[in-house]
Amino acid sequence: MNPFLNPESLLAFALLLGPLVLIHELGHFTVAKLLGIKVEVFSIGFGPRLFGIRRGDTDYRLSLLPLGGYVKMLGENPDENLQGDPREFLSRPKRERLAVLFMGPITNILAALIIMAGVYQAGIPEPAYLSRPAIVGAVDPDSPAAKAGVSTGDRILRFGNHPIKDWNDLQTKVAFSPGQSVSVVLERGGETLTKDLRLESVTDYQYGYAGIFPEMPAQILQVEPGLPADKAGLKAADRVVKIDGEPIVHFERATRLFQQSAGKPLALGVRRGNSELSLTVVPVEEEGKGRLGIAWNLAAEEAIRKYPLTEALVQSAQWNWDNAGLLFTTLGKLLTAQISPRMMSGPIDIFKISGQQFQEGWTHFFLIMSLVSLQLGVINLLPFPVLDGGHILIICIEGLMRRELSLKIKERVMQTGFYLLIGLMGAIIYLDIAKNSGLLRDALQTMFGLLGNKSNP
Repeated sequence: MNPFLNPESLLAFALLLGPLVLIHELGHFTVAKLLGIKVEVFSIGFGPRLFGIRRGDTDYRLSLLPLGGYVKMLGENPDENLQGDPREFLSRPKRERLAVLFMGPITNILAALIIMAGVYQAGIPEPAYLSRPAIVGAVDPDSPAAKAGVSTGDRILRFGNHPIKDWNDLQTKVAFSPGQSVSVVLERGGETLTKDLRLESVTDYQYGYAGIFPEMPAQILQVEPGLPADKAGLKAADRVVKIDGEPIVHFERATRLFQQSAGKPLALGVRRGNSELSLTVVPVEEEGKGRLGIAWNLAAEEAIRKYPLTEALVQSAQWNWDNAGLLFTTLGKLLTAQISPRMMSGPIDIFKISGQQFQEGWTHFFLIMSLVSLQLGVINLLPFPVLDGGHILIICIEGLMRRELSLKIKERVMQTGFYLLIGLMGAIIYLDIAKNSGLLRDALQTMFGLLGNKSNP
């Protein structure tokens, strides 16, 4: 089903962003209240007020749009008519204003740590190969790796200046190096070799592509009745481990050998449960290629990473640290034009991904929630006008100057930041639409039956 028509995607999007923005505002709210700053409004949601209650100085309200919320403090804007009331935000000492501003992003970062610790304690499924050494299981013909002379069985040791510990390291480095020439150090038969790769840029997101794949089993998902595989006695869940004596470490290699062998008998080594079988199969010719009549199980072997509470917290801290570093790497490469802005995800991508992860299960959904919460926290700390980090920077500059900046300067800085932010968001949304244009068009056609209907005038 189209993800933009799936009610689960809408629910997942609300469950993802709503609580995370609310947590952020709750951080500001809690510190402001503790310091005696007057909070005029604490709203769950945005837009027109639906209903609420007033307790003390604060209107606790539910607003029309349920995605997040906001806090309105007395005297928080420079253009307000400040009365010198000690409960005004801008009348408080700089250290107290900094505490209020910092607490929003910090709450998001703490939420990311807690959520991810819970995921690790519950057990997180992931492809088993990610934590294995980066040994090449297959090479795509005519790919950058094939042209550079990388072969099946090579172990990648370094990618550029970065040591490679496992496949997770390698995939990340490749994805963030589109169009770049990179020196790769590999181990082959006890020998260390260096190869130069010119990576390609692929998909609408313009990720880097080398054309190398991990070891992935050639396991059969289903067998078509009456075709050569069925006649040879192959069954679902069988694993092809050898073809004519050649070890098979990736299903792509098996597919290529079958396609090249129309009408020729092939000796298969097959693992069925705990048994090893020897079968002979003759691919039938179809459209100039050999066909066996099987479908591979493309789902990678999964491993469950599960830890007791203490270790789960340690693993969560490491995961968040690594992903915060990856965020800064991404921003740096964007600013230096080493990667495309298409790699950034906007609201449409988040809507689609949150729905997909929600359908995968709660652990997958909480994993993406932890990542988004971490990114909200870190990005809000960046010294960019309008964001919390921009306000923090202004307060720090005033502290160093030992005087307040003029209202006019603050207004200009914030206005400039606002327009830049709107422009940036507009660009991200535009690219979001471009990347998902096919899915959006299909959704609109389904909903309205208008676009693409040639019978319409």
